Formats: sequence, C-alpha cells, structure tokens
Amino acid sequence: MDWNRRLAGLRDRLAAEDAAALLVSSPANVRYLTGFAGEGLLVLTPTGALLSTDGRYKVEAAEMATGVEACFHEAGHLAGAHEYLGAIAVTSTGFEAEALTYGSYLTLQEKLDGVELRPARRWVEDLRLLKEEAEATAIREAAAMVDQALARFLDGLEPGKTERELALDLTRELAVAGTDPPFPIIMASGESSARPHAVPGTRRLADGDMLKIDVGGQHEGYCSDMTRTFFIGEPNDKFREVYGLALAAQAQALAVVGPDVPAREVDQAARDIITAGGYGEAFSHGLGHGVGLQVHEGPRVSAKSEDVLKPGMVVTIEPGIYLDGWGGVRIEDMVLITPDGAEVLTHAPKPDYE
Repeated sequence: MDWNRRLAGLRDRLAAEDAAALLVSSPANVRYLTGFAGEGLLVLTPTGALLSTDGRYKVEAAEMATGVEACFHEAGHLAGAHEYLGAIAVTSTGFEAEALTYGSYLTLQEKLDGVELRPARRWVEDLRLLKEEAEATAIREAAAMVDQALARFLDGLEPGKTERELALDLTRELAVAGTDPPFPIIMASGESSARPHAVPGTRRLADGDMLKIDVGGQHEGYCSDMTRTFFIGEPNDKFREVYGLALAAQAQALAVVGPDVPAREVDQAARDIITAGGYGEAFSHGLGHGVGLQVHEGPRVSAKSEDVLKPGMVVTIEPGIYLDGWGGVRIEDMVLITPDGAEVLTHAPKPDYE
C-alpha cells in the first residue's frame, strides 16, 4: 500500500481547503491512511501526522502504523489529539462530520477554546474511491475465498436445516477458506427472501424453496460482496421468469459498466429490463455500491447517483426483484473498473434456470 501517496493526497486537500489540520476519526479512514487497524484517531497537518491511541495498541501501532508518530494517552484517544492540536497552536481544524460523535465534538470545543472546528465531508473517502493495485489484489483474494467457501457449502446443501444453521455452516466454510464475513450473512429461504436484508431465522429449508445467499469475505482489511439465488429442486415457471429477468438485467448492466460511464446509466440499463418485464416496482434499491475497506462505500450506482465511474473503482452490480408473499431474487457480482472496461471479481457460478 502506498501510504506516502495517501498522506500526500490528503495534504493536497488540506491546502485546497486552506485547513491547518484534520482530525480523522473514522476507523476505516485511519486504516487507509496509516495501516493501523486498532482504536485511535489521526491528526494530520501539512508537515506532521499523529496517531493518538492508548497502551492497549502499542504492539499494533509499532507493527502497522506507517508514516506517522504514535502517542499513547492514558486519558483516551481524543485527549492525545487535542493536546497535539493545542501544542501546535492551530487556529482551526477540520473534523469528519459523519464520523465524530457529538460528545467528542463538545469535548473538542471545550478543550480547544478559540480553535475553529470545521466540518470536513468525504475528504478521505474521495481518495478511497480509486483503488491501488494492491487494494484491488486484496479484494480479489477476499472474493476468491468466498467463491471457494460457497462451492463447498453448496456441495453439502440439503433441505432440513434452518436458515441460522445454514448461515453457520457457510461461516465455517469461510473460516476454512481463511476469511470471515464483513457483514452478517443473509440466508433467506422461501417467502423471507422477499426481504432484501433478511435476517436468518428458524425457517427450515425445504424442496420447492428459493434460497438467497448474500455473503462476503475480508483480506488485509478489504471486503468482498456477492449474492446468489438458488432453487431447491425443480424450479417452477414463476421462479424461472423472475430469475431470468434478474439475470438478464445484470447481464445488461455488466455490458454497460466501464470507465467514464455515469453510474446512473448503469442502474438504468438493469432497471429497464426489469421494468419491461413488469416488475419495475419490485426492484426497490439502487443497483450497487462501492466496496473496499468497507463493504458499503462510494461510489453509488443508483438512479440518483451523480458519480461517474473511473478506472480503479470497485462496485457491485446487484439487481433484485422482491415480491411480498412469494419471495425474492438477487444476483450480485463485484467489478473493478479498468481503463478499457470492467473486470468481474466474483466467480461463483450463477445457475441457468431456462
């Protein structure tokens, strides 16, 4: 990972915003800028960088943190940060408006009397949009481990177990593959699959059920995300129709996605197929989202998105059709935008139910 480039990019933003310092409190952003994955805050100035943490993380700070000075404050991370800001006598500092708690903001106000606190929105997230090759490699590895785990899970899949038991089985397979899920596995059978973010319950899988599985992995802090929908036994005509539409919608979006394409056009390409098939209102979410250190990050791939896709971005393509009282189908893959198109990063087979 190019830590120096990242810190330099953020310092360029400091200069552009005429900011004397930035307090970084989002754990993902601290990790992105320093490599440190413990609890702590980062204070960045045009010439310095301080990682404020505590004694529990001395070993991790020494092993992980790059390009920054570390301090271990017994009164907490925020105490080390405001002492540093006070010592360098800044007159203003930016803070991450979406990450800093209100209580921490009030403490800063009290401790940094006379220092202007300026909200900084998406300064680090904007840098994270474009993945370095090392980041893309980590995401590929996270996806490959999920592909392996899902294949082994499906080899042993039989009716009779509850959704919770099935989710636990898949979690074990992920562990065998060398990873763990960055979000709770969605294991939704039958009618519960109509809920986009269904929580595994006590319903037992039976012949004639559809089964929607949304699962991800992690490697070196980077996430993957994938959804597949299956039918247990011989699929009926209704499932073939709905599944076929979702699969065609995804194929159309994958044909459109690429560099310099507005994200909303990719969403529209999939949505047009589902709408033409009579299920437009049943596609109730955006087509996709960015993936990286967080499983949901920028850019957005939706009808209202203002983002334009660029090489280095990683996004999901996940059309879904959800029908209350019947069930739902979602098919999701991750793609890396490249200079001449897009590379699909998830390779678990998608059944063809024609």
